[in-house]
Amino acid sequence: MTTERIKPHFDRLLFGFGIINPLTAIPQLHNVWVLDRVGGISLITTGAALIMAVLWTVYGLFERRTVLWATSVLWIAMHALTLVGVAR
Repeated sequence: MTTERIKPHFDRLLFGFGIINPLTAIPQLHNVWVLDRVGGISLITTGAALIMAVLWTVYGLFERRTVLWATSVLWIAMHALTLVGVAR
């Protein structure tokens, strides 16, 4: 099987997991926003992850790779919501 035949399937798989993966941050957001528990959350780690998500989004836009920028936008939202929740 050639890479050209595999690539569309891999892109769909990557996009699917890229949409599902940010949902793993929901328990943390629940702790921050609903339970007001912020212990153990590193602002440095979360801030760095936010910056990386922004960079991946910009790179995905430059390269016209929807699978990169669309999934990274979700991570931007999750990380930003975490940081705002901790700050409040």
